[in-house]
Amino acid sequence: MDELALLGEFRLEDAAPNGAREHARSRLRAAVARHRRRRRELVAVVFVAAAIVAGAAYGVVRELVIGDPPPEEVKRALARFGHEAELIPYPRPEDPRVEDARVAAVLESSVGPAYLFSVPNARALCGWVWIEGQRGYQGRPDMSGVCGSSRETFFAVSRQLVDGRLVRLLAGRASDEVERVTVRFGERAADIPLTGRWFFAELVEEPTALVTYNVAGRVVDEHEIRLPPSQIAPAPQPHPAGQTRKVAEISARDSEVIVLEVAPASDGGYCMTVHSDRRRPNGGCSVPKPRPREIGVSAMNFGGAPGGVLLLVGPVGSDIAALELRYENGRVAPVPLSDGWAIFEVERADYVEGRRPQTLVGRDTSGRDVGAKRLPWATAGG
Repeated sequence: MDELALLGEFRLEDAAPNGAREHARSRLRAAVARHRRRRRELVAVVFVAAAIVAGAAYGVVRELVIGDPPPEEVKRALARFGHEAELIPYPRPEDPRVEDARVAAVLESSVGPAYLFSVPNARALCGWVWIEGQRGYQGRPDMSGVCGSSRETFFAVSRQLVDGRLVRLLAGRASDEVERVTVRFGERAADIPLTGRWFFAELVEEPTALVTYNVAGRVVDEHEIRLPPSQIAPAPQPHPAGQTRKVAEISARDSEVIVLEVAPASDGGYCMTVHSDRRRPNGGCSVPKPRPREIGVSAMNFGGAPGGVLLLVGPVGSDIAALELRYENGRVAPVPLSDGWAIFEVERADYVEGRRPQTLVGRDTSGRDVGAKRLPWATAGG
């Protein structure tokens, strides 16, 4: 079997920018020997990251190599992760630390260059995958991620349709004690090269397990990989269990009429829907019934960023007769209640830091404070 035939079957290629071709030749010779010994046992189904044979692949590595920061459009997409609709964005522990993001692996996949970015957050280390050129909402890079502890092996298989073709990308990170990573496909298996601690590969069929080994060849751990059966019915969701009624209506900026409707839910909570004469409705049936002194009012980005309306909407407990809103700059505003429900517009001028609403305070019929709730951006800020 010649080298080109072997590459056609295995496509094992190294992603390191320096000495890649010589390293690849040595890997290829070893692969030929292994193939001759095991040709009846192993049918390789893995396409692994690389830039050693095709000239186009070398161009990818020269443009973006391991250790480089991501392109600016990828940085922006990572920074917006989880904040796409927020009118007042606020930090969360799972937010990617974009300033620390780096290219962990480069893959010349069957549909073009793909990248694995190493991106930590406050709690974990994450790998983010992007097939170059693939974009989703508002033209942003269409990315998928997996997070885990650096002390353990973690991975994910992403599945994406590209020009009508299903592309499976395996991305993950091996723990420090792991020397070798193997993917199983039923009775067959194939090794996945490590780039540092990371691994990145394209799979042409569904895997059944991922197995890691230490330097002595002993199994460190084995992870079964299963696709959820499509025929399994989703878990039952709460649904309306009574008549829907209108509880409040406000006139927002530019005279937009916004209406709050509620109904009892099948799980004992509420169904809540907010709609207007200008936007799609926003609602659901997962609003729990608050305890007597609890404030169930939450922020809603009605219409989403950038042109939406920020509302404070939801129920209050039976002991709360009045509700007020305290701002960062010391202002206090009453929040009208209607049959135990609130819907209140936050003015656009109050989206900026220093003017933002901070805390909801509930009072009983005698005027005493009986409950309080800090809004999420105030909680994130300490």
